[in-house]
Amino acid sequence: MIELIESFIDGAGIRAWIAVGLLLVGSLLSLGAGVGIVRFPDPLVRLHAMAKPQVLGLAFGLAAIVVAVWTWTALWFVLPIMVFQLFLVPVSTHMIARAGVRSGDYDHQALLVDDTES
Repeated sequence: MIELIESFIDGAGIRAWIAVGLLLVGSLLSLGAGVGIVRFPDPLVRLHAMAKPQVLGLAFGLAAIVVAVWTWTALWFVLPIMVFQLFLVPVSTHMIARAGVRSGDYDHQALLVDDTES
């Protein structure tokens, strides 16, 4: 495994280091999103941990793939993945927030403004 990594770094040069850096940043963002989902108390607060760093972490990971492979095929392969994420993550976070509000599974006292009150 180490020989494979060394041959990749020697063959690609600076692109390999950029790809490794992008992958590391993306991994840390995704790890932070996972920790936030587990640690935050209610679904409305978990939305921030689920949506923002997860999508950005995926974007860094996909950018690392494109930089490492450095072909148009790789770009056209990862582009739809990112587009679908950008369209579907707001929908999924809205559905989770809606379910949390309907079930009453949120801390009403922690909200500054509750727009769902009648």
